[in-house]
Amino acid sequence: MARGNRFVRGAAVLAGAGLVSKVLGSVYTIFLQNIIGDRGLGLYQMAYPIYATLVILATAGLPVAVSKFVAERAAQDDAAGASRVFRVSAAIMGAIGAAGFCLLFFGAERYAAFVGNPDAALALRAVAPAMLLVPVMSVARGYFQGFQEMMPTAVSQVAEQTVRVITIIALSWWMMVQWHSPEWAAAGAAFGAVTGALAGCAVLWENMSRGPMIRHRGSRGDSRLDSGWGKEMVLYALPVSLGALAVPLINNVDALTVVNSLKAAGLSSGVATEMFGWLSGRAFKLMILPATFAGAVAVALLPSLTSAITRRDLKAANQQVELGLRLTIWLSLPASIGLILLAAPVDRMLFRDTSGLAAIQITSLAMVFSSLQVTASSILQSVGRPWAPVWHLAVAVAAKGILNVLWVPRWGIEGAAAATVMAYAVAALLNIVTVMASTGLVLHVRQLFWRPIVASIGMAAVVVLVLQTLGGETGASRWESAVVALSAVVLGGVAYFVLLLIVGGFSRGELEALPCVGPVLARVGTRFGWLK
Repeated sequence: MARGNRFVRGAAVLAGAGLVSKVLGSVYTIFLQNIIGDRGLGLYQMAYPIYATLVILATAGLPVAVSKFVAERAAQDDAAGASRVFRVSAAIMGAIGAAGFCLLFFGAERYAAFVGNPDAALALRAVAPAMLLVPVMSVARGYFQGFQEMMPTAVSQVAEQTVRVITIIALSWWMMVQWHSPEWAAAGAAFGAVTGALAGCAVLWENMSRGPMIRHRGSRGDSRLDSGWGKEMVLYALPVSLGALAVPLINNVDALTVVNSLKAAGLSSGVATEMFGWLSGRAFKLMILPATFAGAVAVALLPSLTSAITRRDLKAANQQVELGLRLTIWLSLPASIGLILLAAPVDRMLFRDTSGLAAIQITSLAMVFSSLQVTASSILQSVGRPWAPVWHLAVAVAAKGILNVLWVPRWGIEGAAAATVMAYAVAALLNIVTVMASTGLVLHVRQLFWRPIVASIGMAAVVVLVLQTLGGETGASRWESAVVALSAVVLGGVAYFVLLLIVGGFSRGELEALPCVGPVLARVGTRFGWLK
């Protein structure tokens, strides 16, 4: 398979796995609340976020470094070097995971008391063993990604999330039946992270036994852990980890400034807090959904681009950069336009009413910018500029804080939403300008945007027709809104894809690279003369 088509296939596989994992991760909380009640759910939520934060800090950077370094060695046919990268990074991440386990397990009572309920200590101890597995598992995923083998990562992600959700529901139910204890039920739910990690590791181990590592066991090379390799990878991973804090940092800026600014404008504390919930709990949650797809593009792009750069194939590298940005726009632009049109039924479907509707519509404009900044960050990491996205993020966070202070007192929660759009626009623009300066790439904006814009206009017409036909703009029922929203998403998505195909958005090779349906669609497109 051509390298560009292999990149498209990898991005599609990871995007599909990410979507399945997101759906599973969103649905289980409904069942969990019904099983263990609000108190048990509160104990679980006291334990899981600190674990998730430690996982992000531990795994955001080094697996990316593993993917890049393995891709470089693979491009040079250095099998022993690629294996050595895996061993060094696995040792580093094993040590980090052990430290995280000790922190969570032995500090459980102190942290639980700090957050306000000592009963959360059980859940903290239950989730702690996952720290021994997840960091090393992330290294294995980075290793496969370095060889542009995305299927092991995708399958392990789905297996991990599926087993985790099953464990959460089964163990919490069993412990409530046996002991009627929300504390133990919350601990059982938290233990789902451990069983999920075991499932993910099992999938990766099975693939490792017949994947790149087994093929390279016969390669000669120094198998000793090399502190120089470790230092180089850690120095590369550090800015990547800091860059992964984009969403938490912008959330923290809102947490620090929005409520206070609304109160300064004369609103009561209760009203200001409720409006902040519209922004953070509704608008922002919906806005970051396309980041799943942008993240898949970024993960698939990094090893592909790194390989081209290592081979000094600048033409292929520029093609990879342009293709990565093109895929990002294809995915994020229709999502942004679609949410603007469907904000009302989606809001009712998910949150029962349309509070904060304007904030959702404004924030949806940030989808394109947030997705582009993710992809452009991956490009900069590939070309040896990993610190650039960090500085650009700092500028964006500063802009977000300043604009919040200026706009929230004047325009309320909509001002905060507009500030979010501007912050991501600043980060995306700075990243793309630096990409152009670093690679010499000349971006043809018209070529990048005109096809998805034409297809998005057609999609918008279909969505509006669905809204008018099914009454989505006025229907008050939550289930009616769900029917309208899901119908519009499916029909609008099909219309967008067909129109993008008709206007020549795909090459035959790119379409054939899509898993399962790609070859069939390629034959149809060729028959009607839509493919070049």
